[in-house]
Amino acid sequence: MLQPFNILRLSQSLGSALVLLYSVSLQAAEKPAFNYDAYTHSVEQTQLQQIQEFIGLSTRLNQTTQKACTSSGQQNHAPLQDWPSLPTLQEQWRNTYQQWQRLQVFPLGPNNDVTTRLNISFWPDKKNLVERKARALLKQGDQAELKNGGIALQGLTASEYLLFDPKHLKHSTPADSCHLLMAITYKSQENATAMLTRWQQSEFLSHWHDAALGNDSFASTKQATGYLMDGLAQTLEQMAKYKLYKPFRLNDADAQPNPYLAENWRSDQGLVSLKTNLDQIEDYYFGLTVQGQTQPVNGPDLLLRHLGFADEADAIKDAFKQTQSQLDTLMAMGSEAYQTMAGKTEATALNLQIKTLERALKKPLPHFQLAQRFNSADGD
Repeated sequence: MLQPFNILRLSQSLGSALVLLYSVSLQAAEKPAFNYDAYTHSVEQTQLQQIQEFIGLSTRLNQTTQKACTSSGQQNHAPLQDWPSLPTLQEQWRNTYQQWQRLQVFPLGPNNDVTTRLNISFWPDKKNLVERKARALLKQGDQAELKNGGIALQGLTASEYLLFDPKHLKHSTPADSCHLLMAITYKSQENATAMLTRWQQSEFLSHWHDAALGNDSFASTKQATGYLMDGLAQTLEQMAKYKLYKPFRLNDADAQPNPYLAENWRSDQGLVSLKTNLDQIEDYYFGLTVQGQTQPVNGPDLLLRHLGFADEADAIKDAFKQTQSQLDTLMAMGSEAYQTMAGKTEATALNLQIKTLERALKKPLPHFQLAQRFNSADGD
């Protein structure tokens, strides 16, 4: 027969067990579900759709260029800046380049190769090779062969020079520029199409697709998601280094910004490109909407919450919000941001916010059991 003291102890033990069971059940109920298969599929489909869109825009730019040049451009000896077709070509170039900016931030897979990226957009261009090589080929007229311009003239940065450079627009003519412009936009279309071939035939794609089964690249979908988060953090690091730190000369508090070190300074798309980059990184983190679906699907944010790391997910969410807000402040200054100390002040604040976001993305990485990998961006 149980003594009163033992009955009391038993009651207390049962009560503690019930409280613990309730607490565990409550925590489980608070953790959202995560569909691993839907997540990997959404990343695959987004990359496919974005590459296809890039091909479509590159094709339209090339076709419009060929039509404009063959119909009137090759016989037009007026200044290029007065060419009626120029505004249309410039707008199509902007659309194509911003699509490249969306693709540019994806840090994994075959199209992350440095040479591949330089073929599409030769930047940073520390020695102004694009202009130097373009001017050399322009002097050769219709006899010029694009291959002699090397990788610097293979893609969108070269067509940007021909379509936007103020001095070139003033002193050149459609008749002088069309031969080279047609060759470059045709090559850009080929480069875009090659991206799709590499993506579809890559070992990476099959390994990503089957991450849940485990393979040589990923032990699990969870680990694959961690590699994507790590890659996005590295992308942010490169963005800050090349698109903020160098053009705004943040290494010297007294130095004026140097607008000619900005990406797309000729087309005045530098800050727009930064915004496109950050928006796409944010989409990868919070979850992607696949074409034909109306609701965002799983992303690393939801996975962290599913795994019980809501505090770290909230920190990343807040860092994205603060970074976007500071970027909006800088963008409101327009091109003057690259020419004033006030712009440098805002760029400094944005650089700090990006660093905070980068650290927030890296903090949860130990939860994903990542193996040490070579970082292709190291040492450049």
